[in-house]
Amino acid sequence: MSFALRELSKLLSTDSTVLGVVVSVETSMIKVATATGAMTVKTLETLNVGDRVLISQGLARKAPVAQQTFPV
Repeated sequence: MSFALRELSKLLSTDSTVLGVVVSVETSMIKVATATGAMTVKTLETLNVGDRVLISQGLARKAPVAQQTFPV
């Protein structure tokens, strides 16, 4: 069992970036599934369900997607 103040400080840390997947969209608010659970955050971009996002400082933005190209 940990102290409540320590848990609260982990939740409020602003320097961490969290990776997640959009599970629902409502205007400028989206619900994101992360490794630690679901959260609702604000976004300024147009996102769809299933998009990967980075959450930083309370805002979600599209995560970069690696694209592979194969020479033919």
